[in-house]
Amino acid sequence: MEIMDIKEKELACEIVKDLLPLYVDGMVSDVSKKSIDNHLAHCTECSEIYHDMACHLEMETPQAEISDVKRFLHKTKKMYLLYGLGCLSFIAILVCLIVDLAVNNAITWSLIAGSSCLFADALLYTLSTCKKNKGCIAMAVISIGMLVLLSVIQITQYYLMGTGTFWLFRYGVPILLLWLFVLWFPVLARTFLKWNIWDCIALFLFLVIIGNYVTKRITGDYMWEDVFHMQGFTGNALGEVIGIVLFLIIGRVKKWRK
Repeated sequence: MEIMDIKEKELACEIVKDLLPLYVDGMVSDVSKKSIDNHLAHCTECSEIYHDMACHLEMETPQAEISDVKRFLHKTKKMYLLYGLGCLSFIAILVCLIVDLAVNNAITWSLIAGSSCLFADALLYTLSTCKKNKGCIAMAVISIGMLVLLSVIQITQYYLMGTGTFWLFRYGVPILLLWLFVLWFPVLARTFLKWNIWDCIALFLFLVIIGNYVTKRITGDYMWEDVFHMQGFTGNALGEVIGIVLFLIIGRVKKWRK
């Protein structure tokens, strides 16, 4: 009889151990719950296992719930921010359109204002939602957006308002491509070559020097001979050179500390 009692107890323990995860989660029937309660009241081994499970669950559940709540609140704030900015942009574009139609009886400067709002919203949405390669994706949006915005300005001024000259392909696109290169190169160095931020800033300042000279050369305001004049160098590049040296030093110091 004692052997039978021991075997029945072992069998009951095995069954209870299998049911304990469901018991802790409250997913067993009332009959099973009463049986397990009675077993735990008389079995020390199963009771200890149950308490370990319950404590472990109590420690994990609040952390998971807090993490889920924080994630939900973060997404909600981001959603309301984007929706709010989108509504403000729509209202601003609508007001500009109404005023433009009332004053000029045409769509002129409101087209430029609307394009600017849409460009800003697209950039903000990209920065808020992208998690990987945010710099490259943001630069792609900036590149496309600036080209579209320049085209809208040219069309509005030259064709709709009848003012100015057709400067888009002579000055606008070359200068835009030049400065996009100035912006793209440090971003690519940071993303793919893993340069530190200080070296990227130094590279950007170096490209700014070249960009300033080339821009003035494109617009006809500068001659290449002026590059070698100290006055021209002081006015166009001295501040950038100081910044390059400063950021390179900071980059080296940061690297040595690591």
